Amino acid sequence: MSKKKLIAWMTGAITSLIVAIALPLLMSAPVTAQTPPPTPQVTTTVTSPSATASLRVYAAVSLLEALTDVENAYNNSTSTPKINFTNSLDSSGILLQNINYAPNETAGIPDVFISAATSQMTSLQTAGKLAAGWPQNIARNRLVLIKPNTPTAPAPTGNAISSFSTLVNSPPTRAGIRGIAIGSPSTVPAGEYARQVLTSTASGCGGGTYNTLLNNPLPNKLIFATNVRNVLSAVETKTLGGNVIDAGIVYATDKQVSTLVTQVGLAAPSTCLTTPIVYPEAVLNRTTSATAANSFANFLATNTAARNALTNRGFLAP
Repeated sequence: MSKKKLIAWMTGAITSLIVAIALPLLMSAPVTAQTPPPTPQVTTTVTSPSATASLRVYAAVSLLEALTDVENAYNNSTSTPKINFTNSLDSSGILLQNINYAPNETAGIPDVFISAATSQMTSLQTAGKLAAGWPQNIARNRLVLIKPNTPTAPAPTGNAISSFSTLVNSPPTRAGIRGIAIGSPSTVPAGEYARQVLTSTASGCGGGTYNTLLNNPLPNKLIFATNVRNVLSAVETKTLGGNVIDAGIVYATDKQVSTLVTQVGLAAPSTCLTTPIVYPEAVLNRTTSATAANSFANFLATNTAARNALTNRGFLAP
């Protein structure tokens, strides 16, 4: 064998040996784990002693009371199989993060998702994660401006907070306002709706004040919360993240569950909002309980008792 051939043979042999050693190591290298999303803030259960199935439901936290009512109505119906429900409630954005978390997808969690906006549902539909025939809208809502029944002393001076357009922190409209709580627009539908209302210059809306409030000389006047019920709580307690809260923007249904706040403004959906406040629901195709999931979801979308449970809590028909 010539010297050149020997060198070429040795080079090939060494290369093959390196590949043989390295390939198993590369194949067994650990994959970077997906960062777990925030755990949904509220968990509730509705059970039946004669349940034949169990479902996991992810729902916008504004549905907290209504969802329990609907599930009890479902289990009290003589024409439906009984179900044990485990509900996880938070902002629709945080729930979407949990749905897209790989371990949850592998585990088939959740079976049913109810969001407070179309964007999260559209994201899942585009990704092919919804079962056939879904989503369907089950309800609508309205956006309201609220303030504490009694403001933190000293009360803001100037004209009273009486509408969305009276929130600007400059004379002669508002002086001395300290904080306005809204949901974080990136993950909280109520916060995105609030941004739309405050951005609108139409009569009776926010007067284009969103950027003014957001960019107000420190501290900023818009204080973001992680979901709409945390906004409600901030107005009730008059504080959020160490900031004094003088007002907040929530759904009309959230205001209905509180006796500690006063409604001072209602956003006209036809003029103040660029997207309607709707609640779509869907069965996810990952469910291992498709029959039960579709039975409950169809009940929620079409049954009179379910519709009454929603309207009794202040929701509007879809």
